[in-house]
Amino acid sequence: MLNSQLLKVVTSTGSIACFLINAFTSMHLFLWVGLFFYLICLLLYFESFLYKLIISHKVSAELLVVSVMIIALINNQIMSGAVVAWFIGLGLYISFTIVRKNRERIEALIKESRRTARVLRGERVREIPIREIKRGDIIIVPKGDMIPIDGIIIEGESLIDESHITGEPFAVLKKPGEEVISGSINISAPISVRASKNGDESYLSIITSEIERALKRKAKVQEIADAFAQIFISSIVFYAVIIYFITRNLNITATILAIACPCAWVLATPTAFAAAIGRLAKESILAKGGAPIEKLSKVSTIVLDKTGTITFAKPEIKKIILLEGRENDFLRIVASIESRFDHPIANAIVDYARRRGIKNFKVVKNAEDIPGGGVRAFIDGKEVIIGGSMLMKNLGIELPAIDYRGRGIWVVINGKPRGLIVLQDIIKTHMKGLASKIKSFGVKRVILATGDHEEKEARRVAEIIGADEYYYNYKPEDKARLIKKLSSEGIVAMVGDGINDSLALATADIGIAVNAYKNLNLVLKSSDIIILGSDAVGVLRLLDMSEKVRRVIKIDYLWAAIFNTVGISLATLGMLNPIIAALLHHISSVFVVANAARIYMK
Repeated sequence: MLNSQLLKVVTSTGSIACFLINAFTSMHLFLWVGLFFYLICLLLYFESFLYKLIISHKVSAELLVVSVMIIALINNQIMSGAVVAWFIGLGLYISFTIVRKNRERIEALIKESRRTARVLRGERVREIPIREIKRGDIIIVPKGDMIPIDGIIIEGESLIDESHITGEPFAVLKKPGEEVISGSINISAPISVRASKNGDESYLSIITSEIERALKRKAKVQEIADAFAQIFISSIVFYAVIIYFITRNLNITATILAIACPCAWVLATPTAFAAAIGRLAKESILAKGGAPIEKLSKVSTIVLDKTGTITFAKPEIKKIILLEGRENDFLRIVASIESRFDHPIANAIVDYARRRGIKNFKVVKNAEDIPGGGVRAFIDGKEVIIGGSMLMKNLGIELPAIDYRGRGIWVVINGKPRGLIVLQDIIKTHMKGLASKIKSFGVKRVILATGDHEEKEARRVAEIIGADEYYYNYKPEDKARLIKKLSSEGIVAMVGDGINDSLALATADIGIAVNAYKNLNLVLKSSDIIILGSDAVGVLRLLDMSEKVRRVIKIDYLWAAIFNTVGISLATLGMLNPIIAALLHHISSVFVVANAARIYMK
């Protein structure tokens, strides 16, 4: 495409130069050479027009140039025709160059998947394409290189930079036995990694393939723009013919065709979406095409998951409220039982006890999970039940009225409440006041929906982020039902974990998965936008990007409407000539494309 445009500029330049030499020297040889260049240029534009008409079934802007050049030839104004072809050709060349540069920046994000890796085969190290890596292969990763495959370190230890993938700002020391993700950077020392996936199944391969597919998907506004451009070009040619029959003036007809500029629809809209997709990918946010970016500017409600999205899945103990006995004795009993289990609350309690110097745990017998969110065990012949207030209520155990903020874990010994452990999920950075920040982009309502059983903990988190409503003890199907109900009131976006919230993400008008790098294949199926970082702050960046794309496209469309209305009116009144019209067309083309492409630079 770019070479073809350059050839059109070169041939039109050649014809103009020859016509000028002939005009000043009266050497008619240059007239014929210029005419030769002119006809070659005309054929190039005609070939481009026919190609798009036959292959893509689309009427392209080349039709306008071909018409002007033919009219100029008939009207014996070949210099005007050549200058029009040069101005418009140069404008399109510059526009396509801007688009190409923007595309190259995006492709720079995905070219890593086509690199090679050093694989140990027998006694030899071979360099092979990453896609040919097989599960179980041993990969040698030198210091400073990108890790090409998901796997486990088997030799060496090094600082690994995963910032572009997980959002973790600091390099992490990884040792043998620990996992590494493709696309991260090996900073401090060479390591050997055993591939846990095939090359074409790795995180990096999946991401690069999805970026390529995203660039091919069209937003609704882009499809409308394409259709409008077809109507616009055909209508302008028809209008120019009508004006000719009225005025019998070929110069006015050529000027109308030269001034008409469909570039805001043909080039600017796809450039804006491509720039947005590329910029977001650079910031570890993957949008599956322009459609979700377009829809975000119209969202009325955003539903946020809590655990993993707003909070870490690592609760911490805030206080222990004793009803009787000594705290250390109480804590030793609870930690002894919880040490038999492996879940976030159990780990928080055991870690807290160890930090308090409690290490010699009691003998525990018959430890078991209780359906409904708790555990039961026997210590020193006494039955101990640990769980939330809902479980205790279901078991018929009466609890005292105690005011607390967070998640309450009750400890009941032989049917009698002995104490309460208050835990709170650790809120992620920048989450305070998140709802008001979201609403600043025009979103009307922010809702917290969590599977957490504790109403007080859900309320606490909702208050911190400033949510309008909160729902707790919501299973995946409950969240999906909530989203269906909200969808009747406007466009709904769901922000949550790509695994537990996959049903809700798929149900929403826009599904936004957070912390998605761990389960990328499943997340890609259920989500429209994937935030590879670990929190919901990326939603603010998405809303900002959506607004920028909407604003840029609006400016370009407004410019196109004003430019074409004024320009075609002046041309019809005979106040412009084809050369000035082509110059203005050139300026307009470059403006709208450059305006769209700047999204990538922001």
